[in-house]
Amino acid sequence: MTNDDECVGVCMIDYDEGICIGCGRTVDEINGVPIPPPPADLKPAAPAPLPANVAAQVGEGSD
Repeated sequence: MTNDDECVGVCMIDYDEGICIGCGRTVDEINGVPIPPPPADLKPAAPAPLPANVAAQVGEGSD
């Protein structure tokens, strides 16, 4: 059982057995394949500068 068509709307996980009592799927099958974290060498995008009217009201801020 690997898709949401098997879901019967009774989500009760039997943690001793590792399956849902309602549909019989494992927790991994219910949650899907985890998404791996992004590579460590990726840097977050720089924040966009404030619009001039907002910067005039609150200042530019600092890093």
